[in-house]
Amino acid sequence: MRKQMWMLLCVVTVSAAMLSGCCWTQRGAALGGAAGAGIGALAGGSEAGEGALIGLAAGGLAGALIGDQFEHRDWRKQLENLQKELAASKADNEALRARIKELEEKIKEQDKEIADLKAKLKELANVKPEREKIILTLLAETHYMSGKAELTDEGKKEIDRVVRIIREKYSDQEISVRGHTDTEPIKYSGWKSNWELGSARALNVLHYLMEKHGIKGEQISASTFAYYRPAADNKTAEGKRQNRRTEIVICPTQKPTVQNLVVQKPVVQTPAAQKPAAEKPVVQKPGAKKAGVKKAK
Repeated sequence: MRKQMWMLLCVVTVSAAMLSGCCWTQRGAALGGAAGAGIGALAGGSEAGEGALIGLAAGGLAGALIGDQFEHRDWRKQLENLQKELAASKADNEALRARIKELEEKIKEQDKEIADLKAKLKELANVKPEREKIILTLLAETHYMSGKAELTDEGKKEIDRVVRIIREKYSDQEISVRGHTDTEPIKYSGWKSNWELGSARALNVLHYLMEKHGIKGEQISASTFAYYRPAADNKTAEGKRQNRRTEIVICPTQKPTVQNLVVQKPVVQTPAAQKPAAEKPVVQKPGAKKAGVKKAK
């Protein structure tokens, strides 16, 4: 999907370059692209960057199309005026005929450009930002031992089934295993809280995928949300049943952006060390005896 978006963005750029001599087209593409990028970023949610890219492409195409249509209208009007002028002219005006032929050729080319822009805009309408896909939900009551994190045979069979789909369709994408619980506090199972229960169930699925099916460690991760992301209302028994689950989620592949934050320690100003005061030289007066020294007899 990401390749499609970049390809279509390139199409927009090439289209704008091809129509660089058309004032209305340039203005329309620029204004439409800017507006589309803003709307796409807002509508994209967590995929705001991709939404902006798609909005930029769609807005640019739509703007170029509108600009082409404005210019097409202007050229049509010019052509009609020249045809009237030629019809009213008594002499055979070669210059008018040449100008009419030139405008007819331009209008013909622009008809083709308008058709191409409409086709590209229709194609772009089917492109959506990449989003997460839940490909398997394991309900606790059937896929785990009661009150435990160990998978049942049925749970393992479900994972075996979905691994074939992963290999066929999502072999190069990241897998996130997410444990969820209901709001009931832990009483008898020995877990400290729902956080530990959810994470243990998710980790057991992760280990099964890695050890049984050879899923690479760099492709998979495990996490838990405890009861903070319910799929249904926790006020009903059926809602709680649906919330006690583990999801295997396919995520868009994204390269992490690493930013090293250097925290500078505050410089503490210490008072300058005081040098010991220099001793004053002792001046001996003439005839005075040195202390502690006796004259030998």
